[in-house]
Amino acid sequence: MRTKEMKSSQLPRPSHRLCIVCATPMMIHFFLKEHVHLLSEFAEITIVTNMQNDPQTPALNLPARVISLGLQRNIVLRKDISSLMALFALLRREKFDLIWGVGPKAGLLAMSAGWAARIPKRLFIFQGEVWANKSGMGRFVLKTMDRLIARLATHLLTVGHFEREFLCQQGVLSRQQGPTLGRGSIAGVDTGKFHPDPVTRTEMRDRWGIPEDAVAVLFLGRLNADKGIEDLAHAFHVARKTCPRLWLLMVGPDENGMAKRINTILDDAQERRHTLIGFTEQPAACFNAADIFCLPSYREGFPVSLLEAAASGLPSIGSDIYGIRGALIHGVTGLLFNAGNREDLADALVRLGMDEAGRAAMGASARQYAKNHFEQDEVLARYSSFFRQMLIGPKSAAIG
Repeated sequence: MRTKEMKSSQLPRPSHRLCIVCATPMMIHFFLKEHVHLLSEFAEITIVTNMQNDPQTPALNLPARVISLGLQRNIVLRKDISSLMALFALLRREKFDLIWGVGPKAGLLAMSAGWAARIPKRLFIFQGEVWANKSGMGRFVLKTMDRLIARLATHLLTVGHFEREFLCQQGVLSRQQGPTLGRGSIAGVDTGKFHPDPVTRTEMRDRWGIPEDAVAVLFLGRLNADKGIEDLAHAFHVARKTCPRLWLLMVGPDENGMAKRINTILDDAQERRHTLIGFTEQPAACFNAADIFCLPSYREGFPVSLLEAAASGLPSIGSDIYGIRGALIHGVTGLLFNAGNREDLADALVRLGMDEAGRAAMGASARQYAKNHFEQDEVLARYSSFFRQMLIGPKSAAIG
């Protein structure tokens, strides 16, 4: 036993140093944990985040050093300048080989501080643009920030082909920038973890009081306006009049009192047919409890939740935006509707709610689509290859 310990202690430490900058640990927890494990095989990793954001996030327990800075998700100029200076000081002191900015705000700070500190390799992955559904000066400012990120980064990726096309059309990227790895997605989906499970379905429905004959529509994600959940609540309220078996299940952390607004929309004299649950560490169980997944979002990069729903054998209803088109095939794995159009969304809910055979066929196609193109091991292998090429070379990354 002692010999094994001595040999382990004598193993050389990774010679490459990587800094990941992300405003919230929740994004690390849901999307990047497996990346960190893979990258730790050939790089020493430091994660810079704000541990005060999303305090319900479970402990990360990753093979990485975690440094908490006052990073904000929204623009708070005074705090942003302070965070930028603190990050610059850290980068100058630590001399990393690569800095990876995650999310638009953290990405801008990371690329700016990395450029100023002369970090030789600076990576940003576009994962959905906050300005995509905005207009006026707000859109101009946020779009300009993304353009600056593209100028300061040495390496760029897009998380989906439709997103890349959108960014090229908008002049944020050139046609030579921002390739997508494989079919897209930041992490793919573990189809062994997310799969149909009748036993779990019964257990979760009993726990949440959802009748067995109900057609449960699931939303899983942050409860905020950009996710379109007010549209979903209004559309569900209408759809129930035609399809009374519908039941709405919303799961995710509440932001800005959204849960109260949803309850106000849905509570009326009729029988209560909705359940709201906060943050969960059992997303697979939530998908098993449902019959339909719905993502009525106004902006997405390439939503992991759609892949998890597909792997769980669920058909999905999604807004027809660039981030969703690559993960949902209209009429095959689910239905697309015009973003923000509550009448279209209500029609889609009724159509799937009343067609049991259609739900089963689309759900089976969705699972096969996820297994064929977005198996987690294969998606992560592409990212690992890409990072190895940046840090070690000359192995080619699997781009295409």
